[in-house]
Amino acid sequence: MSDPYQVQPPAAPYAPQPPLPGQYAPYAGGVEINGKAVAALVCGLVFLASPLGIMGLAFGKTAQRQIDAGMGIGRPLAKAGRVLGWVSVGFTIFWALYVVLAMTLFFTAATAVSTTY
Repeated sequence: MSDPYQVQPPAAPYAPQPPLPGQYAPYAGGVEINGKAVAALVCGLVFLASPLGIMGLAFGKTAQRQIDAGMGIGRPLAKAGRVLGWVSVGFTIFWALYVVLAMTLFFTAATAVSTTY
């Protein structure tokens, strides 16, 4: 004989009802794309030829760590952001060297002209 005041196990939940004709099925949630991976790609593209492109590099590395920890998907986006970040760093170094070289040549020419008179 069982105790009538015993706690009963919960009943199985009802299955979801199918949609009515003309309606869409409810959205089944899935894995979300990592927001930092998207930010890495956007920063890499927008700031490609500026020193701010390093933000794509930083967001990409952070996104890859989060994706490895199981926090969303988007590894190709993070990788593209990191690559574009490195390209931005390369452009920044190139233009910095170009400006230094141009200034050196300009001042060398200016001193050469001023000493000849």
